[in-house]
Amino acid sequence: MLNELDVQVDAEENSSGQESVWRAVYNLMRYPSSSCHLGPHCWQDPHGKKHYALRSHHLKRLIAFVEKGNTLQSHEDVPEIFREELFMEEQQRLENQQSKKRNMSSIPGSCPINIHFNGVQPSSQLETPESSTFPTMPSSPKAQVNDAFNIPGPRDVAVREYSAWHEANVADDHLKAQFRQACDIALANGFDLQLIYEDQDPSFFINQGIMVGIARQFVRDVVKWVRSVRNVLPIEGM
Repeated sequence: MLNELDVQVDAEENSSGQESVWRAVYNLMRYPSSSCHLGPHCWQDPHGKKHYALRSHHLKRLIAFVEKGNTLQSHEDVPEIFREELFMEEQQRLENQQSKKRNMSSIPGSCPINIHFNGVQPSSQLETPESSTFPTMPSSPKAQVNDAFNIPGPRDVAVREYSAWHEANVADDHLKAQFRQACDIALANGFDLQLIYEDQDPSFFINQGIMVGIARQFVRDVVKWVRSVRNVLPIEGM
């Protein structure tokens, strides 16, 4: 990546006599202190001041953003959709860490040891899971769906109309293409809108090359589209 950068920088600066876009972006996103453990490049959230690691593919996208004529003079100029993807990647990283911890706790021999003092045994109330009181967790979107969406017409047509609605809400051609690709992936795997909403699984699309933010929107906004665009209410319980 560094060799590629050097070649690109030299070519741009020799031809224009100005600082390369590549170098400007890399310099802007390079953290000046060694105290940041995320790496040489990161984005600092102007609001929360939290740092988010930037890899080569992140930097390439920011360079493309500038090359299209957009302004990138500070971390506040980073576009909103790019920020959302960084937030989602960080959330997935934390969830993966928690999942690994849970898996480790399920390994035999890793369970906590109960120590009884002075021969006193735990009460039956503590030993019986049914008698324990836990806070009620909110039901998942999947649990809120009863039978089906009340959407007239072929299901595959509804998926394409839903994708077209997403495309109409963005101006960037690359983002439009990402929504079309998410639509094609859904149909190729036999998904209708209800299944997409029930599963609530943006990682399915992310693992097949869809941008994190696009995948989240494609999964999240099904009911919003049904209610506002098609003017058809899902069945009771949605």
